[in-house]
Amino acid sequence: MFGLARGRGILIEKRGASQRLKKKIPSLKGIKMKQAILLAGLICAAYFAKAQTPTPPPGVIETYKVANGMNIRATVYNVDDGQRHRAVIVIHGGVYNAGAMQTDVAQELSQYGFMGVAIEYRLALPHLEMNTPTHPFPGQNNIHDDGYYPEQTDDVRDAIVHYRNDPRSNGQVVVIGGSAGGSHSLYLAGTGTPGYDGPDLAVLLSCGVSNFADPNLYALDCVGGEVCPHEAVANYLHIADPAPGPPIGSTLALAQEASPTQWMRVGMCPFWDMCSSKDSLGIPTSTGFNIHSYLPDNTEGPLENGENGIVPTALAIGLRKSTARVPEAGSFKATIVDVRVFTHAFNYWDQVKSEVIPWISAPIPP
Repeated sequence: MFGLARGRGILIEKRGASQRLKKKIPSLKGIKMKQAILLAGLICAAYFAKAQTPTPPPGVIETYKVANGMNIRATVYNVDDGQRHRAVIVIHGGVYNAGAMQTDVAQELSQYGFMGVAIEYRLALPHLEMNTPTHPFPGQNNIHDDGYYPEQTDDVRDAIVHYRNDPRSNGQVVVIGGSAGGSHSLYLAGTGTPGYDGPDLAVLLSCGVSNFADPNLYALDCVGGEVCPHEAVANYLHIADPAPGPPIGSTLALAQEASPTQWMRVGMCPFWDMCSSKDSLGIPTSTGFNIHSYLPDNTEGPLENGENGIVPTALAIGLRKSTARVPEAGSFKATIVDVRVFTHAFNYWDQVKSEVIPWISAPIPP
């Protein structure tokens, strides 16, 4: 959780207040003082909001999009207080072919003054969670829709537009995505138009794959029975897996088009790139950290090469790495979350939420 610097001996009075402040805390003056006050206010507001809503609001399952006759749904958690709230769209992971609405995080966020929105989206094969009978009729199996690129990012894009214009929303949209959901979050942050179909802030928890053309991704040796990132990418793009080499020809062009890093640019919304210190195979490569990946049994995996991942790409295009506790225009944050055992995506949410919630509560930078 954020630590707050406390000023010692601050006296609130009109006469000589500025002199007392200067004497007591010489480093906090001008803009620094304003930033400190703003940060304290944001943190207090975020955490008092939860205290004011001790009972989580019930989730309402609703349709945000109809695709080929199929309802694409979300579960919305919103405190009915007559106010409009900033929407936080929570985007689940699942190797691009599995996963369901991340309702626990969306519900928790509603207690901090947000409209929490947990979305589903079409999935690549076998898309079991989106098939009937698990999904209300018609499901993906009924409409013969296999959720290949760009259908998943199209769904996320439409969710952003829908909830930006929802009467319960104040028109501001944050996305928090885990694993494949993190990849979709970054893609929309890069391709979206600010104030329309792009998020205002993005948090990426173990971004699934950020660069579908990265040779370092396809060079990874996969372990039987575990998630293989380049196999997942090939399935998502509906191409043959070219490993151990990268895609070539027309498949290379498709891989580049689908890559979130391809669309990163100056002017995109502030984002926060995270992975754990013991994350899944391919995640360090994607997020841009040169660290070991791990297997779920805590066996150390290869030392990965993140040279074509998010962090180096962001720096190369002119984005600035920020250490501020509030979002800054033209910047990004990057964090390796220290964990003791294998931990991936939303599994470390409880460890980072005390820092993330104040960050996504802050004013959107111009």
